[in-house]
Amino acid sequence: MCHFEARRAPPGVYWTPPPARRTDHAAAMPMSERRRPPSSEKCDPFHIVHKVPSGDSPYVRAKHAQLVSKDPNRAISLFWAAINAGDRVDSALKDMAVVMKQLDRSDEGIEAIKSFRYLCPFEAQDSIDNLLLELYKKSGRIREEAELLEQTIRSTRNH
Repeated sequence: MCHFEARRAPPGVYWTPPPARRTDHAAAMPMSERRRPPSSEKCDPFHIVHKVPSGDSPYVRAKHAQLVSKDPNRAISLFWAAINAGDRVDSALKDMAVVMKQLDRSDEGIEAIKSFRYLCPFEAQDSIDNLLLELYKKSGRIREEAELLEQTIRSTRNH
């Protein structure tokens, strides 16, 4: 009898080999489960750069101020410039409202959307409504939020 047969498992029982000994635990962990360092200074510029559109239009300058320079107040003024120039008005309006929400200026974001949403294409209206709902909730305007929700439900039933 060879040395394998002496170690054979009884019927119905399976032995798994012992795990290989590794000193580097990170190498054994799948990439999707590894944690990134919590340091905010070591931000991966690759991801930021690829979220910023290319070019030199008012909208691109606003996105750069928002994501790369991390200057939300400057980004808001540049988003206004993009809206006034007619440059990606729907994206500029939505992005500006999001930045305003982050700065606790939700009421201003609501007024901006109400004033300029008519410049946005029909396809953008649903996402603008969703953003408006978030702004209503953040600013505590529950009645207006409920009215918009009811209007959304009615329009969905009609389609």
